Amino acid sequence: QRSAKGVQVKAAHTYGSLIRAYGFLNDLDGVWVMWHEMKSRRITPTCITLGCMVEAITNNGDPEAGLALIHEMLAHQETCSLVNAVIYCSVLKGFSHRKRFDQVWAVHEEMRSKSLQYSIVTYNALIDACVRSGEMNRVSLLLEQMSDDRIEPNVITYSTVLKGYCQDNRIDKAFEVLEDMKKSADFSPDEVTYNTLLDGCARYGMLERGLALLQDMEASHVRPSNFTLSVL
Repeated sequence: QRSAKGVQVKAAHTYGSLIRAYGFLNDLDGVWVMWHEMKSRRITPTCITLGCMVEAITNNGDPEAGLALIHEMLAHQETCSLVNAVIYCSVLKGFSHRKRFDQVWAVHEEMRSKSLQYSIVTYNALIDACVRSGEMNRVSLLLEQMSDDRIEPNVITYSTVLKGYCQDNRIDKAFEVLEDMKKSADFSPDEVTYNTLLDGCARYGMLERGLALLQDMEASHVRPSNFTLSVL
């Protein structure tokens, strides 16, 4: 039953939970019913409620509607403060998964113009979008912006960049990323990192480099997986 009218729902966070549940069930009509019902009861959403709504819409294939809702919230003084980088990030991921890089970058520039506070999750989503769409030339700029924001890359950042270089047939750059990871005091290359680079070596016929990499993997005490063996 797509209504909360049978029960007394008085809090925005409860509507957020209901919206998220309908989104998880891929019931976009139910998502919108909850949102409009909340508004009809004059319950002001919180940033969490708005985040649940944008995420539910976007995850069900409509990032354009998610972005339109963000713009609607920004247009009203009582709700403009609810919008943050986390909420925008759902839309970034939605456009990225559809390989709409033009929209990804436009949203990124919109976020920068509003001086929103990025996190490592935001940057990782943008870098992943670059990799998915073959826009590796943009990665250096994002890494510079991360540095300016005093955000340190993590293992996901490095692994995503490495994957992009492998896909772009820039194996030397991928090996440079691996060396940077090995110098980090906070984390080390993991199985996924090594497998990605091994796959790149195999794809471009770099047998000797691939075997040397496997030895490096074993020396670093990273256990090979079934995928590692399939690449070999």
